[in-house]
Amino acid sequence: MVMNPSVSVIIPVYNIEKFLSACLDSVCSQTLKDIEIICVDDGSTDSSLAILHRYKKQDERVIVLTQQNQGAGAARNYGLSIAKGEYLAFLDSDDFFEPDLLEKLYREAKKTQAEIVVCRADRYDNGTAEYMKIPWSIKEHLLPDFKPFSSKDIKKNFFEAFVWWPWDKLYKKSYIDSLGIQYQQLRTTNDLFFVCAAVLMAPNISYINDVLVHQRVSLKSSLSVTREKSWDNFYKALIALRDYLKKQGLYERFEQDFINYCLNFSFWHLETIHGEGYFLLYNALKEKWFDDLGILKHQKEYFYQAHNYENALSIMNTDITHHLRERVEQREKEILMLRRRTSELQSEIDCLKKSRSFRIGRFITYIPRMLKSK
Repeated sequence: MVMNPSVSVIIPVYNIEKFLSACLDSVCSQTLKDIEIICVDDGSTDSSLAILHRYKKQDERVIVLTQQNQGAGAARNYGLSIAKGEYLAFLDSDDFFEPDLLEKLYREAKKTQAEIVVCRADRYDNGTAEYMKIPWSIKEHLLPDFKPFSSKDIKKNFFEAFVWWPWDKLYKKSYIDSLGIQYQQLRTTNDLFFVCAAVLMAPNISYINDVLVHQRVSLKSSLSVTREKSWDNFYKALIALRDYLKKQGLYERFEQDFINYCLNFSFWHLETIHGEGYFLLYNALKEKWFDDLGILKHQKEYFYQAHNYENALSIMNTDITHHLRERVEQREKEILMLRRRTSELQSEIDCLKKSRSFRIGRFITYIPRMLKSK
């Protein structure tokens, strides 16, 4: 075990036996060796805990903690309470790091004396084994042209400059301790408050453009069911963040950015939730939340994405049955357009197959193809 590690990596673990080894391998094989790896099992009922203990036997840097199921936020807080690293990193147990992530972020943090360093991320499609770019993980056009910088140096749309997930960032532990912040104990969106507050308050923020962490997607999990049951969690996170902004005397400075983010985040949730949660969220936005979040007191010109403001007005003035009918009609139009494009592509393929050049190409490659098939 490293007594005074450069970085403490905190990993909440819950029923993730299929992907846990890949996650742990990506951390144990980091080029930065003086780290501790704090794994917090959140009451797993599969073999996840046994896998953790196996890695603990193999690598003395691995620390295994257990707790009754309370969610990822509580698990991360537990890990924070014992972390001894100069810096902190977080990783979800189905995602994975590039081998040099910690070394590159640590080097940048030391070079710039930054409390927060951010890297780029992408997505790994678990079904196709393909990597998908997500250029919006850092919106460089919103950032100043110098490093390090503070949140106040971001002149407009601060809350869209980064994504408020915890695992693409390195945090100076003494700085986090000085803030006294923790993850919220919510089933979903438990990281928004912690990550956003940490970045907001940091005197020095830096970033590197390398893609160093991969988010695994297309999993057959119960996340959609969890979000349906915890449909109001993102609102609780936004309210906590607003209260913190006011407490720190920052709300006036960031008010327009914050209200715009609340509107955009609300619609992201509405567009990606299903079942009963959709109806509950729709009614909550219409009856109370749009007003509570300060959205309705402003005009269209106040919003960076005017179409979302128009959509909010539509919700305020439209019965949910009518809204759903419009939503279904829009989906049907999109499906029809997709079918037409598929038909067009098939026609192009059929024409290509009938062409003289295609037949010649097939003839020329016949022998190589036969040899390859053997």
